[in-house]
Amino acid sequence: MRFGVLGGGYWGKNIIRNLLKMPGVEVALICDPHRGTREEIARDFGLKVTGEPDAVLEAPGIDAVLIVTPPSLHYLPAKKALLAGKHVFVEKPMAMDYAQGEELLTLSERQGKVLFVDETFLYDPALRLVKELVQGEAIGPVRHVLSERLGMGRIRCESNVWWNSAPHDLSIIRFILPGKVTSITVKGNAFIQDGLEDVAMGLLELQGGVTCFVHLSWCHPHSTASLTVVGEKGAIFYEGRFKKRKVILYRYQFGEKPRDIVWGIPSPNLIPAQATEERTWTDFGPTEPLYASLEAFLRAIKEGFEAPSLGKYSLETLRVLDAGHRSLKEGGIRVQV
Repeated sequence: MRFGVLGGGYWGKNIIRNLLKMPGVEVALICDPHRGTREEIARDFGLKVTGEPDAVLEAPGIDAVLIVTPPSLHYLPAKKALLAGKHVFVEKPMAMDYAQGEELLTLSERQGKVLFVDETFLYDPALRLVKELVQGEAIGPVRHVLSERLGMGRIRCESNVWWNSAPHDLSIIRFILPGKVTSITVKGNAFIQDGLEDVAMGLLELQGGVTCFVHLSWCHPHSTASLTVVGEKGAIFYEGRFKKRKVILYRYQFGEKPRDIVWGIPSPNLIPAQATEERTWTDFGPTEPLYASLEAFLRAIKEGFEAPSLGKYSLETLRVLDAGHRSLKEGGIRVQV
């Protein structure tokens, strides 16, 4: 398989590095608009580079295109590559509009090509363990989820924290919980750039009465990519940063509700509660989730593998993203999904 990559920045270089380790894959051409980046890729990887996107998107000798550009530059290159008869791997989100995502999916099905979205965390064995624990009701029925993606670093200048960070959290929620999102409310603030929120908090309501808080920030002094799933019997904590990955299973113990009523309130006015750490997992092997994601893309092309981030599944993430964007821009109104 001959692959072309559109975008050679931070994440593009990570993708190139992993592609070069994969058997049965040739990295045929890299495109980036910045001359310095092209020179760096040619020097460090010894690969052919270009500054012309169409040289990758329309080249007859390239089987698949990997689009690693800012979110606002996902839809049009993906559409062009699909029209040229190529399989497409596109960074999350696949588009910044639900209708555009539907169009890409329809086009990929008509062309008979794979549309794959890089929802990298879905290929993390630690998160798969979380999914197994949830499905096995290790903590009983799920009642609440808290997802936090916080830290300081690369702050985008063309799209806000919602479009850049929330796709991770929304795809994870879609992956581990069976119920679909029914409504969403998102509030945010822009401290660094006018009109581009760098802090956002979303409240999601799911089928079955589950609620989820999604906290995103580019202005937080502590870095985390964590998930806490709260059930009736306990909780599961997941830290998704690659070098600090861990999963912790907690068990809850609740005392009895007071039976006496004094002055109209229960006495004593408390229910004893305790959480104990039952088990911690930290060893998930050396394979990067990104490598596993690329491997799943290749398998989807060659074997028809039902990868969890195929376009037909990721479209649900885009539906929630789009609804959250509308809520954010309208002052935090509740939007039905």
